[in-house]
Amino acid sequence: MKPCFPKSFKWVIGLVLIALIGVGCGKANVQVYQDVGPTLDYPRTVAILPFSYDPGIDEPKRPDTILRKLFYNYFSYLGYTDLPLGVVDQKLADVVKLENDIRDIPASKLRKIIGTDAVVRGHVINATNFTAGIYAETSIKAKLEMIDLRTGEVLWETEHNELSNSSIAAPSIVDMIRGQTANSEVKKAYHKVAESFAIKVLEKIPDPSEIRHGEVSLPHILSVEANIQGNSNLQSNDLVYVSMEGDPGLTAHFDIGSFKTGVAMKEISPGLYTGSYRIKKGDRVSNALIVTSLTSKEGLTAKKFYKRAVAIVK
Repeated sequence: MKPCFPKSFKWVIGLVLIALIGVGCGKANVQVYQDVGPTLDYPRTVAILPFSYDPGIDEPKRPDTILRKLFYNYFSYLGYTDLPLGVVDQKLADVVKLENDIRDIPASKLRKIIGTDAVVRGHVINATNFTAGIYAETSIKAKLEMIDLRTGEVLWETEHNELSNSSIAAPSIVDMIRGQTANSEVKKAYHKVAESFAIKVLEKIPDPSEIRHGEVSLPHILSVEANIQGNSNLQSNDLVYVSMEGDPGLTAHFDIGSFKTGVAMKEISPGLYTGSYRIKKGDRVSNALIVTSLTSKEGLTAKKFYKRAVAIVK
């Protein structure tokens, strides 16, 4: 005899299964067609174009501008000369007025308009943000690609789906309620998911910072280490300790995403800089990259981020 479950019970089971399926989208799968190298003429200047979006995505659920801004913020840590978003938009203003689809503009024409070696195109395929009873979800599925405007070739591309949810499968009812509350603020929810999306892609795309070091005479950062591993949650009073090896006798600091910036680092021996930040009660950090900066006496700054983990404080 088959067990007979009430409809409400079946509904709860369904939500649990959805939650378990949706948890952990994993790392971004980036297909790299041309990597950086000393013998390759890799693009120096890059523009992040306005991201497009699928026509089926409603106005309140369009995170294309949020994803573009977050991706640009983290992309700027790499060794490219990136054009500010405002400058890109200004250069494309006439094209937008003519209602042309930027995706249809040939690479050669784009290069004349923008003046960079390469561009990053982005297209949001789908986006969700809803709360239903005991389940809340925010997700962004998008395709990104970098195109060399000098040749028209795609250098790398990815199609990634980033998901954040809370449900009955959450560790505690408090976490579930907190997740649903955050999910109700659409822009903040999309900001959190877009940041995680950008960080995962950033970890996989080519970075020409090493081969460009000699060109612009930036300070040299050899390595960055921190005392956090994986993506474990930090608690109040935990100490985030960061060390960096680089050129001696310079000024150094580190940032924890945009949450805590300009944390001073002291040179404890020639070329070895250390600094720390103690987590305070009430601090809230989501998937924040630890980024170190080394500034020369001429005011030139090199940056390098810690790849092994991101800081999370709940």
